[in-house]
Amino acid sequence: MCYMFVNLACALQSLLHTPNWRPRFKYYHWSLSMAGSILCLVVMFLSSWYYALIAIAIAGCVYKYIEYCGAEKEWGDGIRGLALSAARYSLLRLEEGPPHTKNWRPQVLILCKLDEELNPKYPRMFSFASQLKAGKGLTIVCSVLEGAFDKMYSEAQA
Repeated sequence: MCYMFVNLACALQSLLHTPNWRPRFKYYHWSLSMAGSILCLVVMFLSSWYYALIAIAIAGCVYKYIEYCGAEKEWGDGIRGLALSAARYSLLRLEEGPPHTKNWRPQVLILCKLDEELNPKYPRMFSFASQLKAGKGLTIVCSVLEGAFDKMYSEAQA
């Protein structure tokens, strides 16, 4: 099972084109890792299907327990990387051809002023933008913070 997850992690790293993933094996390809992962799973079920199910259930419980305890993970989040890769792929596919009028979605940019507590000065602009878009399209909200960068950095992150 360990070998299966190592192979799966290698295949995902290759498919996501992670910058820090640089395999040194001369003949490496992501399909080899995926095939190794699938073969490990097949061998697990061929040797004893009920022990394989028990092992998978235990691994799932351990994962959920670690996730529940909120363990600090320094290695990144594979699911987030997969979602980012899918979003990037979809955005790049949008530029392959001319847009069709049936597929047009509004894209609204809202430049909003902030009050002293860094709350939006005119919050009804957001509902107005939502009405303009009729629940579709993309809304980007931005504002300008005045001051020194090192002093305003934490406020800008909030």
